[in-house]
Amino acid sequence: MKLLKQVSCTLFCAILLSACGGGGGSSAPGNVSSNGTSNTVSNNNPAGDWLTFNPAQVDITVYEGESLPVNVVGTATKTFAKNFNIAIVDNVGVITPYTSVSAITQMQYRVTLNSNPALKPGVYSSNIQVRLCEDDPKVCNTPFPGSPWTLPYKITVKSKTEATQRVSVTPANIDLTANEGDSLPVRISAKPGQDLPASFNIAIIDKDKLTYSSSSMGFQYKPNQEYSADFLVKPNLLPGTYTGQFEVRLCVDDPNYCSQPLAGSPWIVPYKFTLKSKAAGISLNINSTPSVLDFTYYEGETRQFSISAESPADIGKPVNLGIYDSARNSTLKSTNKVSNTKTIATLETSPALKAGVYTSTLEVRTCADDPVDCKWPFNGSPRQIPLKITVRPNTNLTPLKSLPQVSSWSTFGGNAAHSNYVPASFYPSNFLRRWNWTPAGGGYLSDISIENGVVFINKTSANYPSGAYELTALNENSGQVQWKTSMGTLSKANPPAAGSGKVFVTSTGHADTFFWVFDQNNGNLLNKIAMTSQWETYLAPTVYGNEVFTESGYYGGMSKYSISDQKISWGIGLPQYDTWSPAVDASFAYTYLAGSLHAVSKADGKVAYTIKNPNFSWSGYGGLTPVLSEKNMAFVAGNGLQAFDLGKQTLAWSITGSIYGAPAYAKDVVYVLNANGTVLEARSAQNGSLVWMASALSSDNVSRTYKNMVVTDNLVFISSSNNTLAIDIKTRQVVWEHPFGGSLAISDRGVLYIKGDNRIEAINLQ
Repeated sequence: MKLLKQVSCTLFCAILLSACGGGGGSSAPGNVSSNGTSNTVSNNNPAGDWLTFNPAQVDITVYEGESLPVNVVGTATKTFAKNFNIAIVDNVGVITPYTSVSAITQMQYRVTLNSNPALKPGVYSSNIQVRLCEDDPKVCNTPFPGSPWTLPYKITVKSKTEATQRVSVTPANIDLTANEGDSLPVRISAKPGQDLPASFNIAIIDKDKLTYSSSSMGFQYKPNQEYSADFLVKPNLLPGTYTGQFEVRLCVDDPNYCSQPLAGSPWIVPYKFTLKSKAAGISLNINSTPSVLDFTYYEGETRQFSISAESPADIGKPVNLGIYDSARNSTLKSTNKVSNTKTIATLETSPALKAGVYTSTLEVRTCADDPVDCKWPFNGSPRQIPLKITVRPNTNLTPLKSLPQVSSWSTFGGNAAHSNYVPASFYPSNFLRRWNWTPAGGGYLSDISIENGVVFINKTSANYPSGAYELTALNENSGQVQWKTSMGTLSKANPPAAGSGKVFVTSTGHADTFFWVFDQNNGNLLNKIAMTSQWETYLAPTVYGNEVFTESGYYGGMSKYSISDQKISWGIGLPQYDTWSPAVDASFAYTYLAGSLHAVSKADGKVAYTIKNPNFSWSGYGGLTPVLSEKNMAFVAGNGLQAFDLGKQTLAWSITGSIYGAPAYAKDVVYVLNANGTVLEARSAQNGSLVWMASALSSDNVSRTYKNMVVTDNLVFISSSNNTLAIDIKTRQVVWEHPFGGSLAISDRGVLYIKGDNRIEAINLQ
């Protein structure tokens, strides 16, 4: 190929040289080697000695696909004023047509030629002819003195396979395992070998960008130097296996783009990072509440329970909790991530289970990711927790039998002494719900009284306390309504008492204040006597033989109703406190008001005596109902527990405490719910000393406030608003638990009644 150029002015002042060959690009100068004893050539023509070339012979080694720059310096010793044309003739095609020229001095220039990247592997030896002519250099009939000049060359082209040996890269590959978030260092080193240009750029790059460099990644080539770059695995990578590759790039241009790579570039270092979840090394504490998931309840009901997972260390991610019931006997209701180290799941048993026994296994997954996938489980996940559910029929109408030693539950506390004591023994293996009753249309329910196999209760409309009241009698055997009687719309109707075949009710609220008497058999109204009150709330009246005693009075007091005479026998004024019921024995009716025990003569209604409590501290206008013992003692729970000696008319002893609800008395022991209703205490009736106590008042370890109590010969029943327990007097352990709470009563037919605000449950005890 010939490239022609017309040049005027001093030789080389504006010379441009080109050559024949394939494509390529300009670059920085490269290696040049020379053969022979001279580093210049003058064509062995004395006429041409004025122009010499250095080197005398071009001898380079390149690699297949690579274009290597070659520098040739031309030096002139004289000038010409003629115009001339230049041609560089390459008959083999080893040079590309792209050149660059730069002046060194006025008489010396550097010309850069580029080897043809299309050359196949082999050795190419020939000459490049340089022509300077006044006419067309293709024919060159008028050459300049000494033209043409001949520049011999030898180009050795090596294969691409051989090019891989130009650089030594370590390591050859990378396979690392670590925990997520760990600082995982990686070093890549590259040592260039032989057959490299004198100048190029080198870079070590993570093509897949899973790391970041903690050092420089780009360098300029210096002979016999090793290049290293340090990388760190990105700390925000999630657990898993990652693959990618580092590239060692040798380029003529910017290695970030590398549009002119050297042959063999890039050198690849494949990598594999396995990042383990930190959770895999952490064992969690898994607990269920209750600790044993063994439930017994009735059709249509459910039970809630919880499972918690807690990590001893914070790994920076929350504990995700997934629970899967193999038989779908329960469902997950909610999860609460208390902190990064603790999560609590709440589950509920299925309400669709029919009567029977159901077992299943709960798979508890603890994961650092979504438990559905659980790619990053904590150590030991999943765990297995057994679940057992016994569903009983809703109604169990076993035959009832009377307990001759047990009296009717006639009033608050069961009897005129308000002792909350039933002289019988009951065994939890016999306990079974008999029936439950919820009034049609809803409504608020009063406390109950029981006599002759009938449960008596006052029901009012939803806008309690003012509303339509209905006295209702439920058959103890079946739970069916035996009769109901409307009392009309009243400010308030209070709980009923039962005795002598009658039901006694008080209503309060100014003009709505009456004493009512109903027939137990049919609910017919037998008597209705006006009384006076303001807006007080009364407890049930107290029936003692042929007499009924009740709180009364516009400014506070007590009244006696004669059943035989069907009239109010007397009324007496007392301090104005409410929510109490008189405790009655053979001679007196007692109440505790304004820090004093008042003993009122049953015969004439006069205050026989009072006993002051020197430790009294006023806490509101609620009175207290005394509990009487057969040993002429009275007990009240106000600002602690006080015991009054009725014979000596003195305060016998007292203890401090935060007692909830009324005391119970049985067999010379007083029972109270102390510590804000969280501890059951049994105390000596003689001196108040502690006989025993029970504080673990539920199987689920949930703290509840217990306010209601009934004592039997072997058990103490206590209840909160949503839970009822039986505690063994000998072992002090909870032996029965029922997930419904409210006021308690036990009938003379061995049925425990739990009265909530809107429902009654009857439990067979025998």
